[in-house]
Amino acid sequence: MIYFEYQANLLLCMRAVVDNSVLWRGVRYKVPQNIDMQDRIIGPLTMIQFLYAVVGLGFCYGIYMTVPSPISVVLIVPGAMLTVALVFIKINERPFLDFLLAAVQFMSNPKQRIWHHQYVDNLRVVIYSPQKAKSSLADQSKSVSKEEIKQLAQKLDTE
Repeated sequence: MIYFEYQANLLLCMRAVVDNSVLWRGVRYKVPQNIDMQDRIIGPLTMIQFLYAVVGLGFCYGIYMTVPSPISVVLIVPGAMLTVALVFIKINERPFLDFLLAAVQFMSNPKQRIWHHQYVDNLRVVIYSPQKAKSSLADQSKSVSKEEIKQLAQKLDTE
């Protein structure tokens, strides 16, 4: 009877896991989901997005206060666009910073590889042919007489 109750509780536990919770001894526990997601700090922004926004907007405000008006607009607009892109835009569910770093790496690396052929006169190529394995004693077939088997059995029995 105890075994039957345990088995019934086990089936309830297995059935309850499907609902993202576990039933154990009559108490339902919630199983954590999406534990790799970052926490939202302010509204829809994570901590990293919030820091990008603060730094970018601080940079734009600093330019606005120090540089004269026509020139400041030319500097603020690209800075604000970069800040908005870093904070809100995702490409293939990846942050915009990953895309930006990949683009910079792509542009900085050479696109064409050049083979510089140099003649090497001491290059030697050796081709080995497979060697036949030496035959072992177990591979050799030997006929054994009944008398030799009896002698071997007697030696094994006496020792």
